[in-house]
This record gives sequence, structure tokens and C-alpha cells, in this order.
Amino acid sequence: MAHSNGAFELWVDKDNICDIRVMELDLLPLLVGQIRIKIARFGLSANNITYAVTGSSFGYWGFFPVGDTSDTHGIVPLWGFADVVESAHPDISVGCRIFGYLPMASHWVLQADKLNEQGFVDILPSRKSNSPVYDSYFYCGSDPNYDPAREVWQANFRPLFLTSFALALYIASETVETATTVVLTSASSKTAIGCAMLLSQMPHVDVVGLTSSENVAFVENLDCYDEVLEYEQVPDMRYKTPVWVLDLAGNKKLLQQLQELLDHLHHTTLFIGITDVRSQQNKPSGKLKGEMFFAPAHINLLIKSWGHERFMAEYSQAWQQVAQGIETHYTIDEFTGIEALIDRYQQLLEGKIPPNRLLLGEF
Repeated sequence: MAHSNGAFELWVDKDNICDIRVMELDLLPLLVGQIRIKIARFGLSANNITYAVTGSSFGYWGFFPVGDTSDTHGIVPLWGFADVVESAHPDISVGCRIFGYLPMASHWVLQADKLNEQGFVDILPSRKSNSPVYDSYFYCGSDPNYDPAREVWQANFRPLFLTSFALALYIASETVETATTVVLTSASSKTAIGCAMLLSQMPHVDVVGLTSSENVAFVENLDCYDEVLEYEQVPDMRYKTPVWVLDLAGNKKLLQQLQELLDHLHHTTLFIGITDVRSQQNKPSGKLKGEMFFAPAHINLLIKSWGHERFMAEYSQAWQQVAQGIETHYTIDEFTGIEALIDRYQQLLEGKIPPNRLLLGEF
């Protein structure tokens, strides 16, 4: 239950991510340089389920460690907006609204460092980060892309589109205008859609989307895939060009089927996400060929190569193009409170949230 001060955390059992519980949170005094934030609004999608499924293997549990000393529970990260409600930092004022990586909790403490006009970096000692991408927080007041009326789009798409953007650029650099077929699993997912829309602008790339039968109409209407197939149609796939498989579903049985089918062609598989949670329970034996695509590492390389200013300009331009093509395809589901969050979290685990629903929560 929430503390008498209204503060709480939501803990997930690392070995059984269906088990989520509400824990009291004490608001301890701040140290110099720290700020206390209150989580305001956040997106919720299959991406958050991926964080939970891969929390131990990719370090996602380390960003917001729980208050006890055990290693049995963790806090699922969210992307969204928070307000500074208390500050022990001379350059950050109470009332400042920020965007970034947040815990599934009512409040949190950040230790701000490396401040500039755009934002700051959290260096809280207990934070165990796997990439600087997740440690950066942006002031909404100085973000040219921020629009209070469009927080649902920023919370749900902005972080995922970073992966879409990095993926598309990587494919472009690896194929170098050679005729190529790119197959995306979980074609209805936001990361896949963003990537497909960018890839569809490359004349040498044919973009194929694999999705479930109930999502075919939605995916086809997006008009960013050259071909849309149900998973049951995989055995009928025939291609002559080199093939890249961008896997966002994480279904090992499907990947084995694709690899056997494409064995006679030059093909590469990139493992990106896990939207198919149920397929994780009974994985077939056998080893998969492919490589992990860890978007933050590729983003860091782009920033080093281009510089931060060019990277943000290119990213922003790409996002504006994609945003114009997707808005009419989605409905917005705004919800409030702990129970509503837990309910939608469980629905995401069971695959019951349709792909055309954007979830925006607040406590």
C-alpha cells in the first residue's frame, strides 16, 4: 500500500514478472545536489514488458534498485514526464518538468550532474546504468520538440523511435544500396513501425512485416510495408535478395523457422526486443544464429561520429516525418491510478492490448 505521504513503488518479482506489488516509500531528506521528482505522466507498452523480461540479462533492474538488500524484486522502468517537487541543487528549481527514464513509482531521487541548457545527467550512486542514453533528462521548457498537448506521443514513441532510427541507419550503412529484403517480426509494434517507415524511403529495400492474423489489417493500413504476412504464412516466403531479419518478437520457434527457410540465402538476424512474452515459457532447443542489436551503443556511436547537435537534428527531422504518417492510426487510452496501471500491465503481459492503442498513465 502507499505510504501515509502518498509515496509508493511498484515491485515486480524478477522470476515471475506477473507478480507486481505496491510498496510504501519513505521520502528521506535530500543530499546536496539531489532533486526529488514526482512521476507525472508516462507511456506503457510492450517495450516495458521487454525491460522486465530482459531485466537481469541486460541490466534494466539496475536503474531503479529496490530499497531492500535482496535481489528478488525490481522496478520496471518507464519513459515519461516528472515534476521536480523538492530540490537541493542550486540550479534546478521546484516546478521544473523533465522528460526521461523513470521508475514505476510515485517519486524518485536523482542526483543531477553535467547540467546544460537542455537538461542534466543522473549520477545517483545506487543507479547501475548500461548506457548513458538512459541517464539523460531533458527540461521540457527548453525542448523545441515538446508540446504539452502531445505528451502521449512523446512518452510512447520518442524513446522507441530512437531504436527505430538507429536500426534504419544501421541497415542503410550495411546494405549500401544493394537490393535487400528486410523482414520485421512483430510488425505492429511501435519500434517496428518507426523503422519500417524509415526503411520504406530507401529504394533498394523491400520491407516485409510479419504479424498475427488479428493485426494484419492494422499493419497493412500503415502503408509502410511492401508486404504483410501472417506468421502462418512464413513457410510460403520466397526471396532472391539478401535478407535481414529484425526480430522484435523474441519467438525462438519462429526464428528457427525463418533461419531454416532462409538458409540458402545470405541472411542476417538482429535480436532487438521481446514482444511475444508467452513464447518465452517453452522455448525449443537449438542455437540461433544472429547478433544482439543494443540500440544505445549504436546511438552513442552516431553521436560520437556526428556530434550531439547533428544527431538531434537528424533524429528530430526523421521523427516529424514518421509522426505525420501514424497519428490517424491510433486511439489514446489515458488512465489514472495504481490499479489501472497494474490492470494494463497484466493485459500487456497477456497480449490483450491492441496495437493501435496508446497508453498514457498518471498516478
